[in-house]
Amino acid sequence: MKSFTREEAIAMTSAYPHWYHRIEVAEGVVTPGINDTPTYFSLFDFPQDCRGMRVLDIGTRDGYFAFEFERRGAEVLAVDYFPAENTGFAIAAQLLNSSVEYRQKNIYELSAAELGQFDIVLLLGLIYHLPDPMLALNLGRALCRDRLYLETQVIDRAFQQEDGSFTTLQELQPGLLTRPIMQFYPRDALNNDFTNYWAPNEACMQAMLEENLFRVDRVIPNGPRALFECTIREDAVLDKFNALSRGRV
Repeated sequence: MKSFTREEAIAMTSAYPHWYHRIEVAEGVVTPGINDTPTYFSLFDFPQDCRGMRVLDIGTRDGYFAFEFERRGAEVLAVDYFPAENTGFAIAAQLLNSSVEYRQKNIYELSAAELGQFDIVLLLGLIYHLPDPMLALNLGRALCRDRLYLETQVIDRAFQQEDGSFTTLQELQPGLLTRPIMQFYPRDALNNDFTNYWAPNEACMQAMLEENLFRVDRVIPNGPRALFECTIREDAVLDKFNALSRGRV
């Protein structure tokens, strides 16, 4: 296990210009991420002791959540469609002497047949970047044997209007808050980002999770976003029709 000086840690983190997560990689040395990741992490009710657990972090980016679950004792697989060297992950892993396994894959390439199942699956800041969110949830359910934690953009407090400005569903039409609806973002309509496709309202996200055999235990609104804490459930009827709709029957 190699140890790094504070100066080495600063030099290594400075070498990568696009940090998203704020990770303490050495005493007093925190990566300059644009996301306040520790505060964001604290919004979830994650287990403190993860010894004996397998955790799958899909869309790991710089790896904050993967490294934190490793610190809590879990065996962690981190997945992202970028090579680790194209994010801050490789640098952070080196500085933290982490043994988290990293795989460069798209979520649609993941399967329980190859990877097995995980006690905890993380889908954080990912689902609204996916053109087929229902398929992603279906795959996530196959990989999950206990708990799923999901975070996403939602439209309850950030419905995009024709001029690009935002309003709330309460102001637009209060009844829409309880109807499961999604907003589609063509091209780069949301934040000039071509990878932003869909944002549901909270009612829709909950219904989509339930349709894919998760029980939503807790919803945490967070400005234009929301967090969903779930556990798996069984439903033979839904399972049958989910398989049928995907051509597996």
